Amino acid sequence: MMNSQGQARNKTLKKSQIQDLSGSLQQPDGLLQFLEQEAGGAYKRPWHRLERGLRLNRLRKFSEDEAARLNLKEAEKVALYSLLIKSLDKKLLNSKTAVIYDQAKESIMEIKGLVMHRSSDETVLFQIVDKQKGVTFRRKKTKEDEV
Repeated sequence: MMNSQGQARNKTLKKSQIQDLSGSLQQPDGLLQFLEQEAGGAYKRPWHRLERGLRLNRLRKFSEDEAARLNLKEAEKVALYSLLIKSLDKKLLNSKTAVIYDQAKESIMEIKGLVMHRSSDETVLFQIVDKQKGVTFRRKKTKEDEV
């Protein structure tokens, strides 16, 4: 086609490949492959380096494993998971010393301070015992001590 000035116009061509922001052509599978590769190694980091969502996932898995190991009822399993979430929100489970996490198995092995109590009606109650540093007070010196 010619425009009013006598020049030819170019037609828009459809592209079969996706072009990213840098201008290079990329196959759609490359992005999916990259995301799968990154997601696969997400749990391989130390506990204190995991994002909150990944920690919640591991805590859920831990509560399910403990429920199976201890033959817990569904309500007890939910109570354990909610306790773990509250403890995470209170920053009791943020340090690498509070949670023993196996990077190779991508699972929590132990949570320090997690205590289980079985009540008289056979229900299981869980509690996180927060170890406070002991405070010692110095005794004031008296006149007898100075002599």
